[in-house]
Amino acid sequence: MSTRTRVLLIIVAVPVALLVVLFGAWAVDTQRGGDQVVRNVNLADRPVGGLGRAQLAPIVAGVAERYPAATVRVETDSGDVSFSGDEVGLTLDQEATIDAALEVGRGGSVVTRPFTWLISLVSPRDAEVAVDVDQVLLRGVLAEDDPTGRQDPVEPSISGADGTIAVVEGEPGVGLVPAAVADSIVAVASDGELPVVVSAEPGQIDPQFDRADAEALAEEARGLTDASLAVETGGESAEVPPEMLRTWLSSQATPEGLELNFDEATAFEDLGELLVDAGERPVDAGFRVEGETVVAVAGRTGTACCEEGAGQLVVDALAAGTGGSVELPLRVVEPERTLAEAQALGVNQPIASFTTNFQAGQSRVNNIHLMAVKTRGVVIEPGDTFSVNGYVGMRTRAKGFTPGGFINNGVLEEAIGGGVSQYATTLFNAAFFGGLEIPEYQSHSLYISRYPYGREATLSFPKPDLVIENSTPYGVLLWPTYTDSSITVTLYSTPYATGEQTGQTRSQAGNCTRVTTERTRTYVDGRTEVDTVFATYRPGEGVNC
Repeated sequence: MSTRTRVLLIIVAVPVALLVVLFGAWAVDTQRGGDQVVRNVNLADRPVGGLGRAQLAPIVAGVAERYPAATVRVETDSGDVSFSGDEVGLTLDQEATIDAALEVGRGGSVVTRPFTWLISLVSPRDAEVAVDVDQVLLRGVLAEDDPTGRQDPVEPSISGADGTIAVVEGEPGVGLVPAAVADSIVAVASDGELPVVVSAEPGQIDPQFDRADAEALAEEARGLTDASLAVETGGESAEVPPEMLRTWLSSQATPEGLELNFDEATAFEDLGELLVDAGERPVDAGFRVEGETVVAVAGRTGTACCEEGAGQLVVDALAAGTGGSVELPLRVVEPERTLAEAQALGVNQPIASFTTNFQAGQSRVNNIHLMAVKTRGVVIEPGDTFSVNGYVGMRTRAKGFTPGGFINNGVLEEAIGGGVSQYATTLFNAAFFGGLEIPEYQSHSLYISRYPYGREATLSFPKPDLVIENSTPYGVLLWPTYTDSSITVTLYSTPYATGEQTGQTRSQAGNCTRVTTERTRTYVDGRTEVDTVFATYRPGEGVNC
């Protein structure tokens, strides 16, 4: 063999021999530690080379404890935001981390692995930490504190506001993108670096849900509200139409998905209107007159639709879809005026009284008496007003009113409730002499001799009305009484002012006569004040001004 050949063989043999030695050493080393971490491996700056699964467990557990309390800082050109790992669900998967450590040096090509092993003899290798971030929590944190001038995305939704179930499109927002920030946090935290510091820039934030999610929810809502729902309480029943049911429904984005949202406040209000006559109305503390004495009387609680939880019963009934009527619980309604509050009103003596007379036995007498009964005990609190029409309402047969004479556009006619103006005129005069304000009134269009000339009032529904205002610091009690041929309205309070007619003038208003009556009010402190009331009379029935 020539010298040149021997040299060539040596040149080839040496590298081959070195490779054989390298592969052999690698094979022996890795085979010997098959169930251990290969040599010279660090996990979160902790040496774990040569450790088995059992030895790794406490080390990994110790590393895992650091992540919830670790600071996470997101740096942007507009400023930084920091929060704890716990706030965004930054956690370490201990089993996956142990598996990853045991896999270091055992992956990749069999050709390259010996060389990687050789390098590891002088340079340590890092095992990745298996971490994760809860993107739902992260989304919430970034929504609360985003230094980039965030505009929140709008989730797709459903709306039943107009009585139909409509889908409302979502809209993307702008700001720190939760998915991108989460990826950055995981990338840094996986290297075991604490605190976690990442850089981010704003981008488009897509809604969590899409139109398909909203459409599916809309179909569910339509199915729940495709028929009326029968409800009952306190002896009253009603049908809630589908159109109303739908106005109670909307959607809400939750971590679990796009879900139906039930507007219990609107349902509560609507059910109260549908079942307005259910239960028994509360009675305010008030007064009764015994001879010359005013006695304060305690009120009592009442009931009405509906108790808290009624909305949930409706939701359950809609979801069950079994039909039948839903029994709703009544709620207790406290009186607005307590006994102590009534006693503090200063209602203790008569301050004015007025009587008008009528012919006994007429059909209108029933209506006059009924008005007295219905308004006996009314208390006008300081600063409040009393509207006769607002309190009594429309006069109907169902309420006990009967036909009686009344004036319609200057013509005498018969109507249900006719004659109630006798009550109105009597109350008007009691208020006139009691020094109270009379902000709304209207005289009869024809003068009737049984009433004081120019100082009287008529009633119809809804107008004209008679409104009395209590401008005194005390409560005012209305106490109407009657006989077969008269009605008297007495006002009880603490003396504050008295009224006196101090003048009256007449003027022509076309064919009609306008009567101006002057009142002088004298207050308990000696002050006086003059005001006027008016009446306009036609010259005869059917004659216009």
